[in-house]
Amino acid sequence: MQYSKEKKLSKSLDFNQKLIDRSLKAAAFILLVTAIYTIGFGDNNIFEYFKKVETRNNLQAQIDTIKRENQDLEKKIYYLQNDPFYVEKMARENLGLMKDNEEVYVIVDMKKESKEENQESQERWIDKIKAKYQQFKLQ
Repeated sequence: MQYSKEKKLSKSLDFNQKLIDRSLKAAAFILLVTAIYTIGFGDNNIFEYFKKVETRNNLQAQIDTIKRENQDLEKKIYYLQNDPFYVEKMARENLGLMKDNEEVYVIVDMKKESKEENQESQERWIDKIKAKYQQFKLQ
């Protein structure tokens, strides 16, 4: 008799254990499906994450470039404020200025000039000097 009681108890324990196992497997499956859906198709899915990382890297590269440009400009400001030779050099190069009784010779390479005509680019500094010279010549 005791054997039958133990057998019934054992059967009920096996049934409860199987029920718990099935419930845990179902819960794990549901959790796995939910995680995959969230990672793949949710608002902040993995694809959006990689886009945001790429955007962050691009912005960081832009920040680094701007910082370098800022340092170069700070150096130029320092030299323009403190170095008269640098001021003279910049005036000669960018504005086409020269001292009294000084002649400026511009050597133009025809091969490079023909290549530059094919490419549309910004106006060269020598063209600016020529235009300024024409303005002063007409006055």
